[in-house]
Amino acid sequence: MTTIGFYGSSKIDGWRTKLGRHLDDFTLVDLMSPEGQLADIALVWAPPEGQLAKMPNLRGIIMQGQGVDYMMRDQTVPRDVPLVRLVDPDMSNALSHWAILAALDFWRDAAYYRDCQTSKTWQPIVQRPASGAKIGIMGVGAIGGIMAQRFAALGFDVRGWARSMRQIDNVEIFAGDDGLAPFLDGLNILVSVLPLTPATTGIMNHQLFNQLAKGAYIINGGRGPQLVEADLLDAIGSGQIAGAALDVFAIEPLPADHAFWTHPKITIWPHVAAQTNPNTAAMQVAAAITAIMAGREPENRVDWARGY
Repeated sequence: MTTIGFYGSSKIDGWRTKLGRHLDDFTLVDLMSPEGQLADIALVWAPPEGQLAKMPNLRGIIMQGQGVDYMMRDQTVPRDVPLVRLVDPDMSNALSHWAILAALDFWRDAAYYRDCQTSKTWQPIVQRPASGAKIGIMGVGAIGGIMAQRFAALGFDVRGWARSMRQIDNVEIFAGDDGLAPFLDGLNILVSVLPLTPATTGIMNHQLFNQLAKGAYIINGGRGPQLVEADLLDAIGSGQIAGAALDVFAIEPLPADHAFWTHPKITIWPHVAAQTNPNTAAMQVAAAITAIMAGREPENRVDWARGY
């Protein structure tokens, strides 16, 4: 029997039921329990630092989401154990919906008209062009690639940036360090869905903002530490950046006294742009467990050296 140790914010009973449709002869237990500490597989999201190093039978770590930066920060996690990230189509759809919602809310001046409704003011302003806006997606992998195609279908002029070259229909791709500047040049909307690595930490800063079109909009659905928060506030204050929609933050939950909460040009989402859905993720998790227990390479295995 395979023992799976569970740790995360979602309900363990839901995972147990959904995994039971795809796995035989397994038990799902609380990772922090004595039985969980002897588990073969850890199915986790942000477990306590040092906890996985205490598990003598650990054969695989499966994340309950896309991000793996929690694991990368914990230097006690055994690097010889396969680490698998979740690449769930439902999460890709959800994050795409959120980014499109945020982009259209900005592009169609929805905040202005909400203020008009509050003040009972009937005052139309000139509409931006319905097509041709330049939007850039930083991180055109499993999620970003789908997002880029959907923005293109809405009539946006879409660019994508990745560490290595790839091809996506109707999307202009830029790659590597040399491709970043031409990718950014003149963008009206910038979306980040990058993984957090040493190379992407602090990537959204004064230098980056100044390469965008004046009055550009920032959407961050990647990881909080990719954004230099003080630089964003300065850029909004100068008018270089019009505003931002943020789902992730350097410190979560966002502290009550943080300037973002009350800023009129920043929209706060509490890390909910794409939540894990056991209904759609269970098959992928079960396949990874089956592969690991059989000694095979699981899909979506993370490269510890690259950080994703």
